[in-house]
Amino acid sequence: MRFFVKIMITAVVLAVLLPFTFLKGKDGRPLMSLDKLKAPKLEMPGLPKAPGKPKQDLIYRWTDAEGVIHFTNTPPPPGVKYTVKGYDPNTNLIQSVQPEKPEEPAPRKAVQAATKKPSQGLEGIGNPYSVEKVEKLMEDAKNVQKLLEDRAKRQEALIDGQ
Repeated sequence: MRFFVKIMITAVVLAVLLPFTFLKGKDGRPLMSLDKLKAPKLEMPGLPKAPGKPKQDLIYRWTDAEGVIHFTNTPPPPGVKYTVKGYDPNTNLIQSVQPEKPEEPAPRKAVQAATKKPSQGLEGIGNPYSVEKVEKLMEDAKNVQKLLEDRAKRQEALIDGQ
């Protein structure tokens, strides 16, 4: 098997070298030369340009009699108030959201008075949580829990009713 592999490698090498050395054309020169070998010219094809104005996708926004908001690419039924907004489908840009301005830090003395703890080498750090915000967070969490429990009860009622 090794002998066969060696013979095949030798045959491939000879097949590659013969046009450059022993095989000659009518003019007596080798059939191939290194100066004739050139890499193909590779270029990216140009994209066709769309004629005229760029096409816009129209989005219709309207509210039905039940108060459900619809977004469609076809106009709503006659007699329904709607708004239309056009978007260029070739654009991949979204308007950025402007961040809210951060609150200015309270003066150092006010922070220490609010925490009412003796400073232990960490003056001016204060408490990052306000009582009002923690209370609101807890109230929101309770409301979410109540909504989820109500939803689970409705789902169980639907399943039991079938």
